[in-house]
Amino acid sequence: MDKSIEVINDFDEDSDIQKVQNVESTIEKGEINERTERSNSSLYNDRTREVQTIHEEYASAYNHHIIVDRINRGTARDISQEPKVKNTAAFIIASGPSLDESIRHMRDWKGGIICTTSHALTFIRHGIEPTHILALDPFCYWREIEGIDWSKTRTKLITTPGVWPDLIEKWPNEMLLYRQNVGRTDSFYNTVQKRMYTYREGDREKATFHFLIPTDITQFACSPPAQMFAADLLGYAPIFMAGLDFGYNGGKTRFTDYTVAKPATRYEAGNGAIEIPPTWDEHQHLVDGKDHANEFLSNNGMWTHKIHVYYRKNFISAWRLSLQNVWSTDTQSIVTELPYADAAVVVRRQGKGYKAWRPDKIKKVSEIYLASVGAFVIQHKKGSTFVESTDPENEIVAFIKNANRKYTCTKCGALMVSNTDETQVGAECPMCHEKAVDYQNYVDLESNMERVRKRLKQANEVYGEVK
Repeated sequence: MDKSIEVINDFDEDSDIQKVQNVESTIEKGEINERTERSNSSLYNDRTREVQTIHEEYASAYNHHIIVDRINRGTARDISQEPKVKNTAAFIIASGPSLDESIRHMRDWKGGIICTTSHALTFIRHGIEPTHILALDPFCYWREIEGIDWSKTRTKLITTPGVWPDLIEKWPNEMLLYRQNVGRTDSFYNTVQKRMYTYREGDREKATFHFLIPTDITQFACSPPAQMFAADLLGYAPIFMAGLDFGYNGGKTRFTDYTVAKPATRYEAGNGAIEIPPTWDEHQHLVDGKDHANEFLSNNGMWTHKIHVYYRKNFISAWRLSLQNVWSTDTQSIVTELPYADAAVVVRRQGKGYKAWRPDKIKKVSEIYLASVGAFVIQHKKGSTFVESTDPENEIVAFIKNANRKYTCTKCGALMVSNTDETQVGAECPMCHEKAVDYQNYVDLESNMERVRKRLKQANEVYGEVK
């Protein structure tokens, strides 16, 4: 038996954005910009899970009987079971100020509109019925969309089981279900929640389980990536973004949103029913200039906030992962990597006639931006990992070497880790004693580092070198 490899029970899975170093802002003095600001994805994700998980555990239990009953009645299903649309484009809705302009053109749109609970009432206020509302986190609740009768629409709710219970209780139309994927096999979503929503058949020890919500959607900090992935699952293509500013536009931080001040009413008069439409409250979100420490100019000279740059990095990462063809309809945006399409023209053409980018072009454009902010795509034999680093020559090399110390037995399936960088392929398995040890998921060091160096050089050419 080779003593340089040790059998272990399981590995800690890498998150969607793998941090190989705890990186805070690299700026101690001077002007902050996109190249020098470094957001800590692991820290952000850890804090998010710390705040949200207990709510999702509670809500998943509370919502269980309602969701399972609706699945049994046919008014809820896993999103993968929804019939796919064909030859149909979709608008994905973000919350930037430019949505105020784009939304004016959408009344004649016949394709998909996937918004979130934050946008839904505003679309109704503009006389536009979204095809889908996506609920992303446990704090999506009914009050965000209350005040109109959603049962009179064909809008469907795309939701996880862990949202605020009143949204599940009160939603009158069909629901499409998914679970969150945070990149860990030991997460609540991939263990307890997945097993909670099952159908059990058979007698006692011989019972078998069938997952009711098998589909998971990878999470990337903000809602546009989840909406993009949902659109792909539903068959929509191509995708047009609206409100994807991630910056301040026209003196505003967000789009103008509306809530219902007084719901519509109906009463019987002498000659028939009289409908009184709802009254609306308008909410402007003006730049107040109170957060100078976290505000700075983006690469294209547009004022933005640290959190928006973090969301931008995550959106570009999601685009790189999905390789979907996506156009921006926003004339003012810090996301300059996407091809541009005028919203009015998109609606007039119903999304037709836009030449798709090849996957290689999407990879190149997205990876150059990611490299500019210290994020890199590491290609494994199967799949890829997003790695953040301020010192890729040392940290990414160490990451790859560590990944290549993980092995599996092709005969018995045992997982093991080596204490040396020397290959253990073909060694004897400590469990079954067959010479069947192989890499769990090999990472080619030379080809990956060659691409990392190339992307850094291209990033300096496109975005300018870090001073």
